[in-house]
Amino acid sequence: MPPSAHPLAHGVPHGGAAPASAAAAPRPPTARKEGRGGNALELIIDKAVDFALIFVGLYAATAVQRCQDTAKEKQEYISLLRDFRGEIGANLEQEASIERDLGAIELTEPGKNLGPMQATFKHFFEELGEDEKIVQCMHAEFVVVHADEQPHSPPGCHALYSQFDSSHREHDDAEPDSFSFEPAVLTPFYRREVWQLYLADGVKTFRNKDLAVRIAEIYANADLVEEQIADIEDTYNEAFMPQVGRTAATDMELAEIVHDEETQHGLSPADMTLLLHVDEAIKEEHYAALEVERTLELKVERMKKTVLLLRSEIEQVQGAIDEELEVQRAKPDDE
Repeated sequence: MPPSAHPLAHGVPHGGAAPASAAAAPRPPTARKEGRGGNALELIIDKAVDFALIFVGLYAATAVQRCQDTAKEKQEYISLLRDFRGEIGANLEQEASIERDLGAIELTEPGKNLGPMQATFKHFFEELGEDEKIVQCMHAEFVVVHADEQPHSPPGCHALYSQFDSSHREHDDAEPDSFSFEPAVLTPFYRREVWQLYLADGVKTFRNKDLAVRIAEIYANADLVEEQIADIEDTYNEAFMPQVGRTAATDMELAEIVHDEETQHGLSPADMTLLLHVDEAIKEEHYAALEVERTLELKVERMKKTVLLLRSEIEQVQGAIDEELEVQRAKPDDE
């Protein structure tokens, strides 16, 4: 057989057809599997890198936000400290309002501590003393029984009657100046806007808790001072005002008796009965007014001592706030 006629001479296998080309020959199975595994690994690595970058970005953004929040809180805290210092300083100035009505804060001793209010009591007792002199004269002249059973007027009494009657007749159609009374308005107005805002929203930003407690004590004592002054005002208006009214009414009754004596040169039985009533009423009113005055002195003493304590606390806390401001300014913003 010629060589060209052999079945394998042209690469054709025995009993089969020849392949179209070498390029069309299939890849070995192992090669295909390795290719798919390599692509999956690369994808996993890419995704892992992406996730890592995302987490790094989130952490960086969170860190930046945290730093910004911390710096903002620090500035808010510094602003709050400044506001507190200004407000409690203004509250310290409220002493002037109290002193205008009740005298120097340092004068706490009863008998000296009512300040301008003392002038009202002084005027009241002076007016009451004039009435007491008239009653004593009339008692000596018309009540005391003498051996000759004749009334005897002590020296100067009729001059008092005449002056007393004239002064009351002149004021019949006018505003009387005796036993006049003006209600007291004493309560100071302590500012607490910053404190209210702090309680509503700022507690979390206050870093020095000890200082916060000391500031709270200032506002608590300011509230106490307002309560004590309101009590003093109520005592003066609600206890002393009715007393002045009763004494003014008694004074008018005495004026009627004196007028009868001046016009009739003597007292009727009705006048004698009224005189005994006026005598007892004046004694009661004198002691009642003294009781109100002494009560007020004790209340003012307590209040002024509280104001002195508040003054000391404010001065100390102002210094503490200044120190805290220096500490905060010296700290980095991220602390």
